[in-house]
Amino acid sequence: MENAATKEQLVEAAAAQGERALVVPQGFVCGFAFQEGRASALDWSRAARLPADPGIPLWLHLSGADPQIHTWLQGADALPSTVREFLTGKDRRPRVHVGTSCLYGVISDFELGGGADIDKGKSALRFYIDASRLITVRASPLESTDRLRLAALDGDVFRDTIDLFASLIRGLNETFADKVNDLADRLDDIEEGVLDGRHKDQRVLLGAVRRDLVELKRYVDPERTALAQLLVPRLEWANPRSSEALVQSIQTLNSIGGSLEALYERSKLLQDEMASLLAEDINRKLLALAIMSALLLPASLISGIFGMNVAGLPGMHERYAFWIVTSAMLLLGLVTVAILKRLRLW
Repeated sequence: MENAATKEQLVEAAAAQGERALVVPQGFVCGFAFQEGRASALDWSRAARLPADPGIPLWLHLSGADPQIHTWLQGADALPSTVREFLTGKDRRPRVHVGTSCLYGVISDFELGGGADIDKGKSALRFYIDASRLITVRASPLESTDRLRLAALDGDVFRDTIDLFASLIRGLNETFADKVNDLADRLDDIEEGVLDGRHKDQRVLLGAVRRDLVELKRYVDPERTALAQLLVPRLEWANPRSSEALVQSIQTLNSIGGSLEALYERSKLLQDEMASLLAEDINRKLLALAIMSALLLPASLISGIFGMNVAGLPGMHERYAFWIVTSAMLLLGLVTVAILKRLRLW
């Protein structure tokens, strides 16, 4: 009886454990198995086992904000211990580690629906790739992974996990390109305003664009440096066409970085042009003040002399003395104008 009871308890415990294993964590965002390149939805019961079949690559997308996912990753024996520690870490600095049979790292991306604020819309995406699995972990929804998810749902064909990662980088490039194009349009409007003589109104706008350019540059440059490590090594376990697609995606990112550099230099030239125009305006105003001072100098001298309250000033008892002095001041003013014209100072 005791043995039968013990056996029954073990069966019940195993059944309860199986039910707990089937509970889908909230941090399981999506999962796909790509048989013959086409995506099919992956349930958690299969995804949690992390099957390793190079003929059927998997993409598992997780939210690191879920404690259940954090615990599951720490206990995922199918992954190397260094990878488990890395995927559950908190370092957000972009970098890539390339091994003999896998690669993993961190890239930065914009949060989904984060708006135009470049400074506040950033987040990190951790990834692990081997011959049969792509695992991505993020804290909040991102643009690039959402583009890849939609591409998988739309029926796009992916040869292997490297091809999936190349598509992820292409999505990242599209996000960066949108930001760069928006900044280029804003810079075009500012340049048009400067050419139209409205440079005083463009100073604040140019300052905002330059701040966004600097922020985006700080964002893109580390990404380019990290992903550039994948241009040199040859991944023996990846399809050559997939490796070429990844190289092309990284080169596209570099070209976007080059466009960003050109916009940054262009904004500096615009700022120098605006500073030159403002200095020219100030010099013009100073010249006008100097001319006014020169015109008023003879009159000031004469009025100062005749304004002295001392005995012996000429014309104090003459009837037309005031008009004579006033005519003299006007005459000296005209002479001053003639001299300035002669010297081409006015």
